[in-house]
Amino acid sequence: MARRPNRRRRAMPTAHRYERTDRVAQLVRSVVASEMERLDEAFEGTVITGVEVDRELSVAVVYYDVRDDDAAGSAAAAFDEHHHRLQRALGAGTSLRRTPTLRFRRDQGAVAAERIEDLLAGLSGEHHESELADNAAERDEPGER
Repeated sequence: MARRPNRRRRAMPTAHRYERTDRVAQLVRSVVASEMERLDEAFEGTVITGVEVDRELSVAVVYYDVRDDDAAGSAAAAFDEHHHRLQRALGAGTSLRRTPTLRFRRDQGAVAAERIEDLLAGLSGEHHESELADNAAERDEPGER
């Protein structure tokens, strides 16, 4: 019996060009968002900004943001209150062998972006005021010719 030549195995082409954790994150995001729509009053003004899933698919961190800072506390309380319902909806809405445990965190990137925008707006206002003051000073000084 002749031996076959040692052939290299080709990597199987996959239908998806991104990792499984990314696909599970998208799935978690859609299920949690649809359940939040059902509980509209509790999550009014709350938006999911992203989901991160660990490599073992055991924990999914859902990042959210709110329209105004006053609603941040009520959004956190709503996630605490409805955590089990959201977890149950994730289990029922997926065909995963094990459902990742949901954790909810406010997106600090959005908070930092708002702070930077406020600072830049303040700087541009100061810059505009200093230009007006400089222009007024130039008009008041007698010109040397």
